[in-house]
Amino acid sequence: MSNSLDEMYDYERWAFNLIYLTLGILILGISLGEIGIENSLTDLINQNFLNPIFNESAGDAGYNTVNTMVYALVLSMFVVALSAWLRSLGIDGSDMTIIALFPFVFWAATGEVVEDARMLNDVLAPYFVSPGIHFQTAFWVIVAGFFSYRIAHSTSIDEDDKIERVNSAATLLVLTQFLLYSWSIQEGAASREIGLLPLAFFGLMAVFLPNILGNSLNNFTLVQRGVYIVGLGGTMIFLGALLSYAASVSVTQLFLWPLAVVIGFPAILIWQMHKFGIESAMSLRAAGMDAGILKPGITEEDYINSESEEKDLMEKFRAKAVIASPVVFLAVAGQVLDGIATYIGIEYFGYSEKHVLSAKLIEIFGNTAGFTIIKIFLAAVICYFFTVANFEHRQRHLRLLIGLCFLVVGMAPGLRDVGRLALGV
Repeated sequence: MSNSLDEMYDYERWAFNLIYLTLGILILGISLGEIGIENSLTDLINQNFLNPIFNESAGDAGYNTVNTMVYALVLSMFVVALSAWLRSLGIDGSDMTIIALFPFVFWAATGEVVEDARMLNDVLAPYFVSPGIHFQTAFWVIVAGFFSYRIAHSTSIDEDDKIERVNSAATLLVLTQFLLYSWSIQEGAASREIGLLPLAFFGLMAVFLPNILGNSLNNFTLVQRGVYIVGLGGTMIFLGALLSYAASVSVTQLFLWPLAVVIGFPAILIWQMHKFGIESAMSLRAAGMDAGILKPGITEEDYINSESEEKDLMEKFRAKAVIASPVVFLAVAGQVLDGIATYIGIEYFGYSEKHVLSAKLIEIFGNTAGFTIIKIFLAAVICYFFTVANFEHRQRHLRLLIGLCFLVVGMAPGLRDVGRLALGV
């Protein structure tokens, strides 16, 4: 008999069903339009989803109330469904997984800035605006994870050879990115006399990442290793493209101080949070526990009603220990980074906020400082949530993805904003 704790939660089934329903409606609307049948569903999809995506690549805002609400709902459902899927595959649910995924936050942000700088040709440019950039990022994560997973669970490959196989697969995927995006960038930059030597240099370094990083990758599982290399390699390619752009424009167009402020302050915050909680985290780890994660076979109800030395130890150290978790300090830093980047962009550079909810908050407060304060408050709420929440052992992937979600929706747009500010695009 299967353990009831390994069965799918009801909310996970609902998440899968809602995703299938949403996908079905989307396919139906697009199909009706393709065969020439006029209908309100196709018009709704075109007006609120497809047209904003392609318009944004021409410089127009891509968000409205309808698509913002749908994107938020679908993102929530994906977080829940993906957590169940990762659990079923036996993917590591530890904090190291969010470290492995972290380069893809920079991948998405730098890729969008490359598109903002009009360096991509018309073929790929639409795929670097929201939500296309998110699906493209997910594609590379899934492909990297798929090959790494297959190698890790292969019975025909010696254990000693698996690391080298994962390195080779990841290198091939990085090379694929380099060839694909370099082709698009070369066409997009050809008419503007942008030299691409930095792109070539960083692309070459990206291809040799497994050799450059060496033993620093040993703390990752094979799946984490593959995903990390592909994400970091792609980010380096886009950084090379952005450096190529920066070298082609006047220095008066470049502003480096926003980078120092927007990235520097959250980096200090991360360091301080880790320093504050690491001793408590190590105390729990020595007892075989992680802050907020219950041991296998223990439900939240069991934990709340229990009285034991282990529970006393958890409650003694959890408030500090959770602060040192990458799931928490990266999510917190992401929100703070976005708040600072938005403030600088609007107050000092005359940018406008294109996200519906954020723009509404700025309108309500009458200034950007109010929005930044809200983001800092949200960061505090995130920290509090992870401090008091009890995740069952089989919910640790859900914990991981909740933190990743807060990290991505905060840090990715914030990094994009500061990248645009620094390059003057």
